[in-house]
Amino acid sequence: MLSSFFNPKSIAVVGVSEDPKKLGSLIFHNVINAKFKGNLYPINSRIGGKILYGYQSYKSIKEIKEPIDLAIFVIAAKFCSATVDDCIQNGTKNISIIAAGFSEIGNSKLEKEIAEKCQKNNINLLGPNCLGHISTFTNLNASFTDGYPKQGCVAFISQSGAYCCAMLDWAHKKNIGFSHFISIGNKALLAEDELLSVLKDDINTKIFVFYLESLKNGKKFLKYLSQITPTKPCLILEPGKSNKAIMASLSHTGSLAPNYKILQIAFKNSGAIQARNTRELFGLIEMLVYSHHYNFEDGLAIVTNGGGVGVLSTDLCEDNNIILEKPSEDVIEKLKKELPPMCALTNPIDVLGDAKADRYEKALRLICQSGQYKNILILCTPQLSTDAKGTAEVIVKLFNEYKNINFYTSFIGGDKVQEGIDVLNKNNIINFEYPVDCINLLGLLFNQNKNAIIIRERNSMDIELSENKPSSETIREKILKAKKGGLSSLPQDIVDEIMNFYDISHPHSGNFTDKTKALDFCKKIFPSPVVMKLSSPDAIHKTEMKGIFVNITDEKQFDSAYESLNDVIIKKNLKNGSILIQEMVGRKANEAIIGMNTDENFGKILIFGTGGIYTEIYDDISLRILPANNFIDMVNETKIGKILQGYRGEKKKDINGIVDILEKIQKVTFDYPEIKSIDINPLMINEDKAYVVDFKIILK
Repeated sequence: MLSSFFNPKSIAVVGVSEDPKKLGSLIFHNVINAKFKGNLYPINSRIGGKILYGYQSYKSIKEIKEPIDLAIFVIAAKFCSATVDDCIQNGTKNISIIAAGFSEIGNSKLEKEIAEKCQKNNINLLGPNCLGHISTFTNLNASFTDGYPKQGCVAFISQSGAYCCAMLDWAHKKNIGFSHFISIGNKALLAEDELLSVLKDDINTKIFVFYLESLKNGKKFLKYLSQITPTKPCLILEPGKSNKAIMASLSHTGSLAPNYKILQIAFKNSGAIQARNTRELFGLIEMLVYSHHYNFEDGLAIVTNGGGVGVLSTDLCEDNNIILEKPSEDVIEKLKKELPPMCALTNPIDVLGDAKADRYEKALRLICQSGQYKNILILCTPQLSTDAKGTAEVIVKLFNEYKNINFYTSFIGGDKVQEGIDVLNKNNIINFEYPVDCINLLGLLFNQNKNAIIIRERNSMDIELSENKPSSETIREKILKAKKGGLSSLPQDIVDEIMNFYDISHPHSGNFTDKTKALDFCKKIFPSPVVMKLSSPDAIHKTEMKGIFVNITDEKQFDSAYESLNDVIIKKNLKNGSILIQEMVGRKANEAIIGMNTDENFGKILIFGTGGIYTEIYDDISLRILPANNFIDMVNETKIGKILQGYRGEKKKDINGIVDILEKIQKVTFDYPEIKSIDINPLMINEDKAYVVDFKIILK
């Protein structure tokens, strides 16, 4: 469907001028200078018929006899809709609108009108408000970039045209090439998900890089990422963490960024690598482009001539979850024979400060021959005996000899190591001024590789939505009735019915509007304690409303609590207000939270984490996009999960019970799509059982 977009046989540029400095003329010359071999048509409604830059010009696309593969609009936004009509008449297959003046300035109506026309007539639409696109292996430069990249293995897709320009300039300096270079702008039709679905099998593309301020279809994008990341690294820079950044993004591309935390988890679970800033993104690109392979499963070996920088690098590796595996006994014995007795032979391997190039070579060659390491970091400091240039030449020799190993270097210093750095740079071996930069990037790559393994395992598993128990039509009817009645959340009696139907464990409880019946219920439990709390669709946050009383053990305490809660119901005029009484779960229980929410990009989202009234402050959650099946991992990822395993001599809590509840909440979520969100806080967990103590179901 997009073959003619990436490899057009005919191109029309609408808005080519007699002035070679005008944007339309610049794009036209970019097409020519890329050695495009197809038919090329300049379009100008005022001067059509003249020869422009050696090509016959036309007043309109509809005058051209052949259907155009790609039409590039470099005209004011107000003329674009009529020009789309001309393209429809011509039979044009693809349109790229460079012009701004659409949803990014509030003109969504015009953008939608154009998109609908294109969609109805099976025309692919790039932009508007974009830089255009480049495909180097088909000699296509349909953009207004200043320069044309060399052919390479990187596909870059960006929502920002200015970021495209910065990327292109940096890549030229680093001698990095691209297979595709695409500015998607406002994404009226073509977006990252559709482009990725087509390019994922492109033989010329080995690395995908994205700058995205929003997602068009989050679920589809994640699906394609999960398919690609086990074999092709995908790097993503997605701004919009702060409220100001979100508003800047909105004014920039007309697209509101999704929840940043959900994005972080979503990208991680898909196996993509999320860069935190431009420095990281550019560094990752350079590291991958000049790597021999993308296998970061096996450990890292560090060879150094300085104990201090070796120790610092060890700390950095630990911070980044990189395992520095000790060499095998066989390798250690071989190193002992080749190196001075004072050398440290664990990992890092310290060849000592008097090491010249030959000692580096002996150590590195034995490490390469061992087959134990697929990635090596070489540190070099300028000491009295150091031969920086010779050491660099040794690294180049081994780099060319061992194509199954990645070599990274950090020659630390200034003028005394510069000759060595020059040798490395000339031979496309990356040198980092500081080891921290290299190790931080390796940390991202090593951890992504672990995620990719999990993705492969997860993709091979079928997701079962708990038991095959059918949903309840009675419950469905009650939910629909509550929603139709304008209730923001479900009344407690329906929540209780859901918990009972799905066998979700919860304390013995009752819901009352009659004080006598409430007391009779409590007397059957006294002197064991009960909890008394507000119950109403309007009482979402009970603590703030002074709507919870705990440890009620006798009739006097009951009277006081009941009257206080009843006063709140009357004063706040709570709809369907009642008093919920529950048998109190033991004080030794830990508090957790389970929540489900509906995200605009990814659909249903499930969370688990530390619960209670300070849950937002603890900010300890794990998250899954549903459907999912790895709930035990979800629990173990959190701090509360580690505590539940049995911390500091405490007994292990009922983690299996938590997993059971998570599975059942997932089933409830899909059985009743009318439910917008679920809030279980707290979920109380002791050694024997996990109990849902407070269960809210939100409808709107």
